[in-house]
Amino acid sequence: MSISNEQMAEIQKLQKAIEQLEKIQKLSTNKEQKARVTKDLALYREKLSNLNPEKSGETIAAEGSLTTNQVSRPRPDKQSEEQSQDQSLLSQFTIMKISPNSNDHEINMIGTLLNILDIEFIPVLMDTHIKFDFSHAAERDGVIKHMENIRRNIKVLTETIEEHAQAEKQEFREQLGRMKNKQARIFITEAYEVFKRFKDFLEKVKEDMQQGGGVIMNLEDPINFNSRFEKATLLEGKTIQEAIDTFEQFVTEAIENIDIPNIKK
Repeated sequence: MSISNEQMAEIQKLQKAIEQLEKIQKLSTNKEQKARVTKDLALYREKLSNLNPEKSGETIAAEGSLTTNQVSRPRPDKQSEEQSQDQSLLSQFTIMKISPNSNDHEINMIGTLLNILDIEFIPVLMDTHIKFDFSHAAERDGVIKHMENIRRNIKVLTETIEEHAQAEKQEFREQLGRMKNKQARIFITEAYEVFKRFKDFLEKVKEDMQQGGGVIMNLEDPINFNSRFEKATLLEGKTIQEAIDTFEQFVTEAIENIDIPNIKK
């Protein structure tokens, strides 16, 4: 089952609500409140399950979670693992298939991260939320433009994945398999570069801000999204400084989770 951008955004909202309710359920000593929370949890989990019938509400919220360094680096012990998950921004998101027959974990993970980048983080850099000076605004536009190419690449890759899954002739299937593998390697590498460009830009902005430059002209304004035009919710209500810090953490964790392949393979 393929998950749309709208469904993914709704899943993330439900997961966040479930997480908050679970904390209340665990800490509350009020029986009536615990009963209401238990009822609400069942409702939210049912909604979550309906968005992805292949998994139960509880499973989808736990099994597919992204965690810092889950691809590139194992954790040394249980205690450090729990601490890392508590601090990890990616652990609150669920990995979604980029297409119905996409079974490559890393491809699905990167597709999920790019979707989150598109929905939750890129909007905050727009002039409606952060007013950069001229040079930084131009640099921001250049960085965001790289998303256009990766969007095209993911569309081509998903089409190849589906054609490969439906191919009946062995020779054609093998040809599509080689094409799929090559496109996947290129996609992973280019996705890494996209995250790296955002990280470099954010680091530069933070450095310029620390040096007292007037990089951002509305630094005191809070982040408030317009639900009529924007699906983002993660950074709602944060200060611009907090939003930039969270954005940088997201792209840093994304980079740490991507294993760059050898393109020549």
